[in-house]
Amino acid sequence: MTQEGGRGSRHLRWIVPAGVVAVSALLVAGAFVPAPHSGGDNATYLTLGYALASDGSYTELFDPAGLPHTKYPPVFPGLLAALMLLGARTWVAFKAVAVLSTLAAVGLTFAWAARRLGLAWGGGVALLLAASSAVVYYSHWILSDPTFVALTLLALVALERADAEGAGTGWLVLGAAAAGLAYFTRSAGLPLVVAVWAWLALRRRWRPLAATAVALGLPMLLWMLRARGSGQGEYVSEFWLVSPYQPDLGRVGLVGLANRVGMNFVQYTTTHIPSGIVGSRGSPVVTLGVVLVLAAAVGWVLEVRRKPGPAELFLPLYAGLILLWPVVWSGDRFALPLYPLLLFYAALALRAGAARLGSFAVSVVGAVALLAVLLPAGSAWAGAVEQASQCRAIVRRAGPFGCYGEGVTTFVEASAWAAENLPEGSAVLTRKPSIFYVLSGIPSRTFPFREESDALLAMADALGARYVLLDEWDALAGRYVTRAIVQRPGAFCGVRAFGPLQGTQLVGVLPPEERTTAGAPTVARCAASYGPAESEAAYSMSSRVPLLDRLDP
Repeated sequence: MTQEGGRGSRHLRWIVPAGVVAVSALLVAGAFVPAPHSGGDNATYLTLGYALASDGSYTELFDPAGLPHTKYPPVFPGLLAALMLLGARTWVAFKAVAVLSTLAAVGLTFAWAARRLGLAWGGGVALLLAASSAVVYYSHWILSDPTFVALTLLALVALERADAEGAGTGWLVLGAAAAGLAYFTRSAGLPLVVAVWAWLALRRRWRPLAATAVALGLPMLLWMLRARGSGQGEYVSEFWLVSPYQPDLGRVGLVGLANRVGMNFVQYTTTHIPSGIVGSRGSPVVTLGVVLVLAAAVGWVLEVRRKPGPAELFLPLYAGLILLWPVVWSGDRFALPLYPLLLFYAALALRAGAARLGSFAVSVVGAVALLAVLLPAGSAWAGAVEQASQCRAIVRRAGPFGCYGEGVTTFVEASAWAAENLPEGSAVLTRKPSIFYVLSGIPSRTFPFREESDALLAMADALGARYVLLDEWDALAGRYVTRAIVQRPGAFCGVRAFGPLQGTQLVGVLPPEERTTAGAPTVARCAASYGPAESEAAYSMSSRVPLLDRLDP
């Protein structure tokens, strides 16, 4: 190779990834939505970050019991806390973590894939990841998933380098540290840590294995003991339920687990994975999913036969984990760490097959495969850009939650009213407790998903909650709260209704000694001590997170 050719090749090693990351940035920016996510995880992460920033604790301030938090590991809330201490106060500001993590994940995917496939095919894999509908979608929410994916890929890149002949221990330390951070970002990082240990064992690197077992295993053990010591562990307990949203269905057995794995496999193969990449559904997408999974399986086998590394161990471990989860939890969000791996292994299998026909066939097959995925993904992105533009206009006109319709905005209105009018020390049962707390500063817990009024009243009494919000966020409050009120109207009283149709209602829970089991079938008006029903409700148009105003002097 000439000196000029060598310099050109070195330049390409920077130009290609820089170009792919730049494309990723344009895709993320075009589809960016300033609204908060309608799921409770965003607000839970913000509350945990607020707890860390305000008093250094890791507690569920949103819950009336104020228990130590054990469900979500602390790395992502720690990043949010750092932003809070630097002055971040708006919903959009905290989305920077997900945006930067997405760009890092794309760049790291190139670094990992190009090392095995070369610049062109590695760039193609990274470009497909950048254009994937789910990757773009989750880049603009306050969720830990993009950070988890980036740390997972950082671990794989570093460990790949550590496996090279003559590599120093620095890459191994970086890879192990990234795997540990991934675990403490999402508990689903456990397969990655196990893959690191298994890989070291396969390589007979006993001293690094012992060191990483202590360095990672000890804090992981302490985290697990913390959960057990606090009497919590929602993921574990919910995992064994047939449906976490219908606890009355009971626990799943061995036959149920087998059925769950089968159903999840079909859904991930035919829907969640391909739809998360191209952003659409239908027969062509099902075909894409089947082809992608089969091709990836072939590519994975080829790499295992050649030299199994951490990635080859991580893929089946993580896939097995999400296949065992309750079906109602399944979705493209949990498949995100698999996208770069599946795309890489599928590309490897295609290139190996095309290589039998010659170098020209390799180029043609690669280009056709790239376009076959990019074209529908690009169409989905164009639709996401249009929706994002409409949402941005609504947010400017109707406030941060305006894109979600009246059911959500009346919940926000009720939260704002509660912040101004409920007595000190109040607690409320709601559908979205962490969102209610972030908006109102009043602790809350999800009402029980039980149709008996006694279950709701027992929870309210145990927590000292004098209120329950009958909202229209989704159908669950209408199912459970309404039935509880209909069964025991004498145990409740009306505080205030919200929205043009008055469909969202804040209901008072009477003390046990004031409850009646007979009388009028309607709910009476609450006493003035429950709150001034005549006061106006204020829907906030501010882009600031209301809870974080407490951090300002």
